[in-house]
Amino acid sequence: MILPGPGSTERRVFLSGASSQIGVFAIPRLISAGFNILALSRQGRPQGYPEWEQVEWLTGAAADGFAHDCQFFLSAGPLELARNYLATAKSCRAAVVFSSSSVISKEKSTNREENRQIQGMLALESEVRSTAESKGVRLVILRPTLIYGCGLDTSISRLANWIRRFGFMPVNGGAVGLRQPVHAEDLAFVAVTALCTEEHLPQFMFLTGGSTLSYADMIGHIFSALDKPARILRLPEGLFLPLLQLVAMIKPRMAVNSEMARRQNIDLVFNDQQARTLLNYKPRAFNPSKEDLEFPQYWNPQDPRNP
Repeated sequence: MILPGPGSTERRVFLSGASSQIGVFAIPRLISAGFNILALSRQGRPQGYPEWEQVEWLTGAAADGFAHDCQFFLSAGPLELARNYLATAKSCRAAVVFSSSSVISKEKSTNREENRQIQGMLALESEVRSTAESKGVRLVILRPTLIYGCGLDTSISRLANWIRRFGFMPVNGGAVGLRQPVHAEDLAFVAVTALCTEEHLPQFMFLTGGSTLSYADMIGHIFSALDKPARILRLPEGLFLPLLQLVAMIKPRMAVNSEMARRQNIDLVFNDQQARTLLNYKPRAFNPSKEDLEFPQYWNPQDPRNP
């Protein structure tokens, strides 16, 4: 069963994280689904982003006077904001909230900062769920794997930036741990689909990409996307970890902790069959182009040639 169509006053959605990697793809999808959008972003409308009449951009406290009357909520921003919004929302009846598969893959990390972050995310997930339940809000929390698609992520794009700068990529040994990178546009599709259905959905759903490949093979695909020869330098862990420490001293923004390095040889694989069955989720294979590592060119949701 699909909710009321375009033109209905009920089709008003509050989108947090509107300028995030998922948010920028979610907006045209929401417009196509007939929503008017209150788009929350700390930076406002991204440079070069279309000025659609269905979208009103809000920053910070400006959202308080408008968003709480929305009946739909899509969170592509921090979990803390999602918790705070649901706690004060007056009319929300359906919410889709993005978390991360990291709450499982990093739950037992020995890195103190990582462990603190993951425990915090799990606590926020629990608060979001209990708040939604107490208010009768239909909720699904989505946990995607490695996200890419518009150059805003801190994983695939970070690797691409290193390759552009240095032309090679050092890895930990064979870097055989399996990965399932997922495109942000595919996540936007499934999020809007989940928001628009009144069918019962699980409270948590994992979302993966259409390929399962080793960390080293994933890097090879990034080289291909950048039209560069794959120069992957496989180093034993005893050399690789000191190299990371040296990089952290010279370029702190490029720092990678030892746990992240060791996970290059650990499988981080999840089952997203529920999303495929219940939400017609069909993620693309990981064969990125150069455009998938840059800010996207937007299609017009009013153009009948677009899906």
